[in-house]
Amino acid sequence: MKKLLISGLSMVILCPTVALAQDRVRATQEYEGGVYLGANYGLYKARGGDFKDNDRELYEGIVGWQLNSYVGIEANYIDFGKYGNDIARADIDGYGIALTGSLPITESFSLYAKGGRLWWDGSVASFGDRHDQHDESWVYGVGGLLKINDWVGLTAEYKRYDIEYDRSMYLVPPSSSDTDIDSLTIGARISF
Repeated sequence: MKKLLISGLSMVILCPTVALAQDRVRATQEYEGGVYLGANYGLYKARGGDFKDNDRELYEGIVGWQLNSYVGIEANYIDFGKYGNDIARADIDGYGIALTGSLPITESFSLYAKGGRLWWDGSVASFGDRHDQHDESWVYGVGGLLKINDWVGLTAEYKRYDIEYDRSMYLVPPSSSDTDIDSLTIGARISF
């Protein structure tokens, strides 16, 4: 009886593991790479903030090239819109490029990480004093891709933008020049 129980438990654990491994092998062997277009919508927060602020929405457009099952390159345009209050207000948008690394879990689901650069334009007004800044920053993130079919997929992603601005430009400088922006997005992707 004990051997039967152990054999049964082994089968329950082993069969899904083998099936998942075979599914993963198929996912990596069959994929030939290709170009994709994507769009993301999400919320973001600056350092010390939270994601509950309704006025902090972002929009992002993406063009990517998946070289194989594991590596890709992505270019994007992102608009953080305007945020702040009556004392200080900011408006940031920019273009970026990133290298992506994917880990196919099944034929229809993969996890990924990305890292790259964002070239951004920002306009900050503080106590009526307005300054524009053009700079570049590091960006990195993690996410998941769920393929609906061979052409359409859904994404969920977390990214951090290491944005710093020049404190010397402001009459009343902010307490910190480091305004990392964290974002949570959902999106859709069309592959060709």
